Amino acid sequence: MRIPPGLADEWRHEPAWLESLPELAAECAAQWSLELEIPFDTPRALVVPAGDVVLKLNAPSHFEADHEADALELWAGRGAVELLARDDGRRAFLCERCVPGTRLADSDADGVMVVSELLPRLSTALAEPFPFRSLAGEAERWAEDVAARYAHAGAPFERALVDVALDVFRTADSSARWLVNQDLHGENVLRAEREPWLVIDPKPLVGEREIDGVGLLRNATSRASVRRWLDALAELSLDRERLRGWGVAHALAWGWDARQGWSNWSVDVARRILAA
Repeated sequence: MRIPPGLADEWRHEPAWLESLPELAAECAAQWSLELEIPFDTPRALVVPAGDVVLKLNAPSHFEADHEADALELWAGRGAVELLARDDGRRAFLCERCVPGTRLADSDADGVMVVSELLPRLSTALAEPFPFRSLAGEAERWAEDVAARYAHAGAPFERALVDVALDVFRTADSSARWLVNQDLHGENVLRAEREPWLVIDPKPLVGEREIDGVGLLRNATSRASVRRWLDALAELSLDRERLRGWGVAHALAWGWDARQGWSNWSVDVARRILAA
């Protein structure tokens, strides 16, 4: 099996996993009677279509994806792709294949309208116990990491962004029990047949509902687009200012690369959200 170049580059620090991928995929194919096709060219995970299903294998250190299958199982196909089988030992699962699979971001559809119809169906209040990481716990880690990285890099951008982020992290609501998705945006919503649009690739946490907006704000290309998302999400009873704060904070939390340092794109995203 050919490993997509982007995937090989993304996980080159995990050569053993990359080397094992063809065998892992073959084992899954035998286990679930699949005829594997050419993998999709995606860098974060090995994603292989097989007829009307898709096989996905996540890297061992990709901890944000630890509970992807749990979120899909909980949603049970309501607004998201249906989970069909899972093998947690191999960090693998099967889900339905979206056909034609056009990304919302690449379509002529109004993304705000599509997501505004999907999101209420995905919003789920949970009772303990649950397998997901908590937003409050992640916020503690992010607060330490963002402050340390900013100092280590020699204050490479305005301190005001960091101050906003740290304030948001410190005030994370530890009592909030919503299943939320850190990576909901137009590239992770696909055109499908069972429903017009389905969410893929969730990165779940349990916490404040406003986290559902961070990916949407992150991928907005202008201040006007950010404002439109803020307005639309506020119509769904999310707090507008908390959305903006989490948008800035999460952009910085995910804005660091161990090899390249701060992402200029992520910092610009934080600026744009704060100014909107």
